[in-house]
Amino acid sequence: MSKHTSQHQPNHTAITHSVDNQAADSRDPAFRLRDMFKPSFDLWVISWLLGLIFAISIIALLMISGWFISAAALAGMLAVGSHAFNYMMPAGIIRMLAIARTASRYGELMVSHNAVFDLLKTLRLRFFERLSTLPLVQQRNALHASQYMHRLVNDIDRLDEFILRVVSPWLIGTIVVTLLALFIGFALPIDPTLKRMIYGLLALALLVPLLGTYLGIQQARQLAEVSEARRQKLLAPLAIITQLLLWQQWRAQTADYIEQDNLLQDLEWRAQKRRSAYMLGIQWLFYAGVLVVLFAITQLSQGAAFDSSIMHVVSVPLVLAVVLGLIGIQEIIVPLGQHYLALGNSIAAKQRLNALLTTHSTATERSPKTKDNIEKSELAAADLPLPTGEMTATLDRVYAKIPKALVGAQDVSVIITSGTPLIIRGASGCGKSTLLQMLAGELSLLKGEVTLNDAAWHDYDWRDQLGYLGQQLDIFDQSLAANLRLGKPNASDAELLAALDKVGLSKWLQAQPQGLATPLGEYGAAVSGGQARRIALARLLLKPRRVLLLDEPFAGLDAQTRAQVWHHVREQQKNDLLIVVSHHEWDMGHCQLLTLKEQVFTNDTL
Repeated sequence: MSKHTSQHQPNHTAITHSVDNQAADSRDPAFRLRDMFKPSFDLWVISWLLGLIFAISIIALLMISGWFISAAALAGMLAVGSHAFNYMMPAGIIRMLAIARTASRYGELMVSHNAVFDLLKTLRLRFFERLSTLPLVQQRNALHASQYMHRLVNDIDRLDEFILRVVSPWLIGTIVVTLLALFIGFALPIDPTLKRMIYGLLALALLVPLLGTYLGIQQARQLAEVSEARRQKLLAPLAIITQLLLWQQWRAQTADYIEQDNLLQDLEWRAQKRRSAYMLGIQWLFYAGVLVVLFAITQLSQGAAFDSSIMHVVSVPLVLAVVLGLIGIQEIIVPLGQHYLALGNSIAAKQRLNALLTTHSTATERSPKTKDNIEKSELAAADLPLPTGEMTATLDRVYAKIPKALVGAQDVSVIITSGTPLIIRGASGCGKSTLLQMLAGELSLLKGEVTLNDAAWHDYDWRDQLGYLGQQLDIFDQSLAANLRLGKPNASDAELLAALDKVGLSKWLQAQPQGLATPLGEYGAAVSGGQARRIALARLLLKPRRVLLLDEPFAGLDAQTRAQVWHHVREQQKNDLLIVVSHHEWDMGHCQLLTLKEQVFTNDTL
């Protein structure tokens, strides 16, 4: 998620929410697979109808074509039949079926693609909105539990398999098999026992992939877990690949990845063998049906061997049509075995997403449920309005750290007042950035207390009144203006220019031919690191905020630009809270200084 809590939708910066709503979220699943039909149910119905027309068309086209060719050949062999056979009607039906096949296939693809895109858009908005309503602490924990944002996107994309590879093909396949069974029952004058045998083979052709789908649920979950573990085992050494290669430690550090990769390959090989077995089994069942049909016709023909009217007992073209139908229907049913993991993939993705969005708040787990804590929870549910006058923030023996980190900000006590900036300094790794992350709501407060005007810091309804500039910047592959307006969507061009002037980017902007329309590239690749940081800062300065948390805002700036930026930032926050992490030392005016030194701090006044 974004590290700039004030640069996105207002609900991204909300720190507290209703306890009752959170409890409801933890009890009820955030998403069910049947919910996928709701956004575009009408489109899916149209898609299924067109898919059914396509399936019937290709099978009927094959059957009628075989019947027509064989019937025409027989009519040509028999002098009488050649005068009675109607060539025009079957030819017209074949043309109509060919047109229906092409048109329905094109229409089905177009409608289903639109429905899928609409579904993915709805799912992404729903999940990201649901995630954004969580407190930032829970957002961070949820994203780590899900192992980064792209995992969330991948799970959402996998959900469309439920409709495209489970519901739609099973619905169409079941209907087509039923229609073919009815046709065989009415068209072929064969023994009822043999008919029931054919019906049984058709039912088994559906039962085989159904059983495979059921057994594949656990297999799909295992594949997903091993695949994710394999990816994580590779990402860690890739982050320091240069150092590992220099120290000849690449092979040793990737041993776990190789082990996971071998395990994944073994699982995928097993899945491929099962997939091939299911597909082969389905084909054998249909071919067995063909053999039963031929056997039944042979028995029927032998019974009428001495009957000169055998052609009235069994129609060779009709038998050929049935045989071709049993062969052609495999195109519809065999993919059910090929995609036997689709349901398991969808269920696994749904469970991971629900686990992500129903993350329980860790606040109640960190402290006992005393009367004071209950009262604080009730205050949190109220979302206190921010004070309109002067503000005083107090940190009392605060301890916060990033999960799994060895050190953090420990035993920090300081009082911050409106109009007097707090400058935080200290050696690398002493917890400066961690302290800002805790105040921004991205990290949990493990010990101590943070208050604002004698009320808990996180009980206030901050909305977009808390601006945070972290070390990781959010610069998107959009224009300069679009990136800036993330801080204030309705900002005019004049306001954008004024904000850029505050951070010393006016001359740079004048040199850009496209001006505010200048593209910044993905992650700000088109600008330098210092320029990207100042653009992110300008985004925060577009509107007044009661609290600004700035982590190294002067990185990469020369002395003159640094003084200019500091002047404008301090002027904007002269009546509000300003907390800055900076290792630069110069005459910053009257400020409060907090120095962190390996869990030892001093609190002085500049």
